[in-house]
Amino acid sequence: MRGFMTVLACGVACIAAAADAEDSNADRLCSERPGLTTSACITAPGRLQSETALTDWTLERSDGARVDTILVGDTLIRYGVGGKTELRLGWTPYGFERDRHADGSVERNGRVGDATVGVKTSIVERTGDTGLAMSIIATALLPVGRRPIGVGDWGAAFQLPVTYRASDKVSLQVTPLMAAAVDDDGRGRHALYGSALEIEYSLSEAVKADVSAQMMRDDDPNPTVRGSPALSSVALSWQPSHNMQLDLGTNVGLNQAVPDIEVFAGVSHRF
Repeated sequence: MRGFMTVLACGVACIAAAADAEDSNADRLCSERPGLTTSACITAPGRLQSETALTDWTLERSDGARVDTILVGDTLIRYGVGGKTELRLGWTPYGFERDRHADGSVERNGRVGDATVGVKTSIVERTGDTGLAMSIIATALLPVGRRPIGVGDWGAAFQLPVTYRASDKVSLQVTPLMAAAVDDDGRGRHALYGSALEIEYSLSEAVKADVSAQMMRDDDPNPTVRGSPALSSVALSWQPSHNMQLDLGTNVGLNQAVPDIEVFAGVSHRF
């Protein structure tokens, strides 16, 4: 009996050691947060991943007016199917906008935001620790929210995320985008297209810094909105475990066609 218990204890210890080794070598989660680009990685089959903006504050000022927008819980859910494809569902459960007009009057609105559904498929897979990966994303916007947090009509977008890992420290990402974006008045659509570029540097195995920029062309019928919005972004992310990431960052408008500043913090978790 004592011999049996010894063998059993050794077996349990070996299984635990193997599980620990497997966990330590497991792929760390690949979040699309933070930054202005989108990574080319695909969620593993059968794995569910959530990426949530715990808070997101945007400030826009023009001609004596000021608009503050706060989004709470803006979430993207990704579910891997088939090895090279993932299904995607996004929703903004709540947003608050405070609009202070040039005459001093203030308007406040708290609303539910819109939802998105989409699919992401890998078209070029990286075979080693370095190299190129590419995927394609098709997204439809469902106008389930209310303005001004919701946009008021349906829309669609296509992205082509490209990630090139040059080394274990440096990664480059480019994300071209073409969209049928909703018009500023909430009725109808127009062309929106452009691209974002990002450089990611690993400060350690768990901490990464991202610097990115985005240039778009917005053909909105409203002449006060139509233009070439340009953004820059700086962000940090920390992965305390293989299945969790925390991030913090800011986007800064480079011209009058975009908000002045955006500050965000979020969490990604893989189940």
